Amino acid sequence: MGLGDIAGASRPSGRLLLASLLIWLILAIALPLSALTLNVIRIGGFPLGFWIAAQGAIIGLVALVAFYAWRAGGVPVREGIRPALIFAGEIVGAVALLGFTGYIAAMGYDGLALPLGLVAGVALLAILVAPRFVLYPVQSISGFFAIRYGGSLTRRLAFLIASAATGLLLAADIRAGSLALQSLINIPMHQAILGITVAIAATWLAGTFFAPAKMSGGLGFVAVAAGLLATLVALAVFASGSLLPHFTLGSALESHANLNQALVVNRLSDVKSLTPMASPFLLLSMRNFAGLLLAVALGVVAAPHLLGRHVSQSAVAPGGAVKRTAVALVAVAILIASLPPLAIYSRIGFEEVMSKGIEIAAIPQSFAEASAHGWVKVCDQTSLASTDLAAACAKASGQRGFLRLQDLAFTTDGFVVAAPMISGLSPMLEYPLLLAVVLASVLVGNALLSSIVVADREIRTTRDERSPDLDFRSVSVGGTLLVVAALVALFAAIGTGLLAAEGFALLAAGIFPSLVLGLHWRHMNAAGAIAAMLVGSLITAAYLLGVHIWPVELFSISGALSDAPPMAAKRFVELQAALAAATTPDAVALAHAALVKHVTTIANWGGLKPAAITLVAVPAGFIAGLLVSLLLRPRKKTPEAPA
Repeated sequence: MGLGDIAGASRPSGRLLLASLLIWLILAIALPLSALTLNVIRIGGFPLGFWIAAQGAIIGLVALVAFYAWRAGGVPVREGIRPALIFAGEIVGAVALLGFTGYIAAMGYDGLALPLGLVAGVALLAILVAPRFVLYPVQSISGFFAIRYGGSLTRRLAFLIASAATGLLLAADIRAGSLALQSLINIPMHQAILGITVAIAATWLAGTFFAPAKMSGGLGFVAVAAGLLATLVALAVFASGSLLPHFTLGSALESHANLNQALVVNRLSDVKSLTPMASPFLLLSMRNFAGLLLAVALGVVAAPHLLGRHVSQSAVAPGGAVKRTAVALVAVAILIASLPPLAIYSRIGFEEVMSKGIEIAAIPQSFAEASAHGWVKVCDQTSLASTDLAAACAKASGQRGFLRLQDLAFTTDGFVVAAPMISGLSPMLEYPLLLAVVLASVLVGNALLSSIVVADREIRTTRDERSPDLDFRSVSVGGTLLVVAALVALFAAIGTGLLAAEGFALLAAGIFPSLVLGLHWRHMNAAGAIAAMLVGSLITAAYLLGVHIWPVELFSISGALSDAPPMAAKRFVELQAALAAATTPDAVALAHAALVKHVTTIANWGGLKPAAITLVAVPAGFIAGLLVSLLLRPRKKTPEAPA
């Protein structure tokens, strides 16, 4: 019996698949990129372009997948809503709640690329991958590559790429959860990271013997959703008296714009420090917006912890994969649609405090506490003593005796935990969100770790059922990955949202092309899969490492691809010459620091953000896979002529 003969499986027609993909492209990409034009139209206080990206496209994607699941058919086992809630809980993790919200608060409209990408990815997973991936009797990405392509090289390469990407996702998850834990119990960051790491390890070990998915029954997701919504409603009531923050978001945008205007008029902020929430493409180009969105979306489609644990034949009946994903998407959409109002109401509460005027000599202790935790710099200073902050601000240029918006520099993650505290919201009302973030971190961290352990075991065994026994090598692999992720979380210099986006970008470039071609194109072969994985992952890895670790080398080798203006490129040459001419150790150190500081602003390809390299790497992976598969396609044997 072939894969297509499995009884009860979903069988979407080619016409349904193509039509759904076209609608997906319109909802997820075309309409959000049209915000500059659509914002001219206002509906209920909403600029239309902002509403589409924050809510409208999400509603449309949910409706699209619901219709697709109905038309795709299939006979699922009656499993109830519990598995879908478990699925949703392992999609929306601490990074989404903390990192994505902070990115929206910092970037305004442009920050919506990350949460919209998450929803779009789950929708694409239901449409493009779920109906066919579930036909393979596997538990992981590695198992799929082993059955579809045969041999050991493809499955081991897929495992290595998945492990590297999972390490980045796990690091982002640990850091986000640690920020919430740090805020809850007031401990140093390294202790919070240790606590979250131990909690993830303990949850995974318990799950090895007691099957936590069955024990939780989806209650974890319910608790996360309840915590998020409780704090969101509290913030909305505190800031504007609204009990329905999702429906009053339009008026909240107007209140935020008025606050911004008042801050500038009262000389408590300069224009550069404002964040117009509904104005698109001020901080990200359209190209980068699309790149970040697609990195998250395509990475979700290829995420090992989602495919293996929820869309594989070991987890769901062949006819139930699409329907389970559709139900999970509804739950995910509710939480993701809550992130823009959470960001906006957090900003309103904080900026209302700033608009009243805070004297430098009387900086509140809440600012000092947030500063001491590293969530915000006050006049480029971090200290638990308000007097230290006051002294630093007194020396700031243009100071008139009051704290200004430009005197504060929040981290994207830190804003979410600091803003409610600074605005005067009762800690009891912020605790539900913080507890939800910690719980979400453990849920997703356990899923990420478990998926890699199962994948490692599956590339070395042909057993069809999960083994309850601890496999020493798999445990070693999982433990090593967890330790590395914790170290990355401790030393990462970027926000958790972008760190996760880079993990998703590596999955998108390294796994997505060979996965999709393997599912939908019968001529795809092992050589093509290897080529697609190598090309996509190497381009992405080279760009990520170049931008973050070796910017001087990246610009030296590929400076012609950068968007650096001629004067910036000339300055780079001058700084290189100054470094070469330095003779003393101190002079070398100063020259090198100046060179690195300058080159980090121009080391790029076409101005692309690191995760946005997906725009280059994914098409390159597809082209490599197609060409190599065609070139190395087995030739049909011709019958020999009779003698």
